[in-house]
Amino acid sequence: MTQVRERAVGGGDEPEMCLSAIQLALTHSPPLSEIFVFTDASPKDAHLYNAVRALILEKQCKMTFLLTEDPSHKMKVSRRKRRRRRETLSPDRFALYSSLSSVSGGLTVFTTNSDIHRVSAIVEDNTAADKVTLLHAESDSDSNLSHSFSVDNSVKYVTLHLTGDLRQCVLSSPTDRTQSLLNQQGPLAECEQFQGLYRISLLSPIEPGQWHLNTIADGHVTFNAIADSNVDFLYYFAVEANGTHPGLAKVEGSPIAGVPTFLVLAVTGLSPNEKASFSHVTLLGANGESLQKVWLNSSSSSASSGEELVGWMASVPRVPFCVRLSGRDGGGNRLERVSTEMIQHTHIKIQVLSIPRLVPGHSTTVFFDVQNHGPARNLTLIADDDRGYLSQRGPHSLSVGERGSVRGEVELQTPKGAEAGGAVTMTLTVRVLDSLDSNYAVLHLTVVPPDPDMSPPSCSIMRVEHTCPGPTQCTGVRWTVSLAVTDRGCSGLASLQLSQGQGILTLLHSPTDPLGDSLEENQPTPKHKPQNQRDRERTSPAHGENGYAELDPRLVQGLWSVAAVRFWSGAAV
Repeated sequence: MTQVRERAVGGGDEPEMCLSAIQLALTHSPPLSEIFVFTDASPKDAHLYNAVRALILEKQCKMTFLLTEDPSHKMKVSRRKRRRRRETLSPDRFALYSSLSSVSGGLTVFTTNSDIHRVSAIVEDNTAADKVTLLHAESDSDSNLSHSFSVDNSVKYVTLHLTGDLRQCVLSSPTDRTQSLLNQQGPLAECEQFQGLYRISLLSPIEPGQWHLNTIADGHVTFNAIADSNVDFLYYFAVEANGTHPGLAKVEGSPIAGVPTFLVLAVTGLSPNEKASFSHVTLLGANGESLQKVWLNSSSSSASSGEELVGWMASVPRVPFCVRLSGRDGGGNRLERVSTEMIQHTHIKIQVLSIPRLVPGHSTTVFFDVQNHGPARNLTLIADDDRGYLSQRGPHSLSVGERGSVRGEVELQTPKGAEAGGAVTMTLTVRVLDSLDSNYAVLHLTVVPPDPDMSPPSCSIMRVEHTCPGPTQCTGVRWTVSLAVTDRGCSGLASLQLSQGQGILTLLHSPTDPLGDSLEENQPTPKHKPQNQRDRERTSPAHGENGYAELDPRLVQGLWSVAAVRFWSGAAV
């Protein structure tokens, strides 16, 4: 378990760059982390919502928001009233926070500055080692609500967190003992009431079996039951792969509607002497209702830690759902665990074609296909990364036909000073314009050093023109030589040097073909400027000194891969 502690100072600003901080925390947190956000301001960086949501789902992290109103803000509003300048705040300015906590299976607690210290006890409740979830449900209706959760022999220290406004809350044990939690002490649990939060702790000894919670609430309510236990599970969705290596391929992003899908689970934390068996998975709706039962197959009647269990679904539910694993412990008690993130089916898929390397000072293109499993539609694509390397984040408009696909690309520019080994997290989110249908892809890219250049440059004579009486008798005679200098490595040509002689040297940048027409121009003389000289030519006197001469650095700016050289001289070389 990793704990990150930050100390907040100041406050009172509205809005604030909250999603940027959340994106940073998600990027550097391991999967299955719990992240707690304390704020009194709405997000100023709402454009990061899609990227943050994608990271939450990809890492299966849980987000909990503890929100307070800032008294200084009320004072500011009061002063503006006297000046007839009142700031109007949207009643749903925290809606993005609530959406993120809901999709991750966390909580959104609206409390006060006076209660925030006591409400913060839920941080310690959730971050202790070996925490598992027994129940998670939400409701928006003003009605009687009934929920249940199971306690098995491996469970200790059960705590319930309820957010919202309750008028009645009755807890029932497996042996039908009851307690009205809002106005009665013991014998089953202790209830602490704060502004926006009810914290309920079951008293020892905790009876194994099925517990029930019946409530009457006003407005939105969230139920969360957690406990200490070493037994939990991991899961992912998969589809059949019929390529080179047949089997099951993990689904990246959200599962596709109408496509047969496998649910693959692995039980964790079972010790060799613990007996447990698991029969099925139940897909639960947001209110905790059962949507679909998925039967599991196993190679043995008793599960072992790390063993994979596989279930098959003809299709996934068309509403958001979470996963509950059900079985029996060694004593025959019902054993249930809940993975709280809410999965949403989709009709579109992002297929990343390759994971490129990032090289300092170079641009990199990521290619992907957007596949449509529904009718023709117009899409919006948004890209984001945590280092700011993207050339354009969007939104980009895409159109895709019925059950068709469209190819897209985004470009990243890695700075020259980027450190090798650095990590870059990039998210792609695609949304249908006229619906809530969406999907995402998360790419983890690495900055690598350039490949070492092991190929030296080469120099070859292309043409020699002279009036020398003989090969060794050119002293005092005018002559011209054309050379092709080529570097096939990745470094390029940084400079050209003369070992001996004097005259005029012209350098032509020819990135495609050093044998092309650039060498067919009229040959200049030392007294005349070259005719039809192109902008890419660089001309300068070059003199040898002690058998060595280097070109003016102004002539060799940049790294050139191919160059053609002319040298005119009246002296021997």
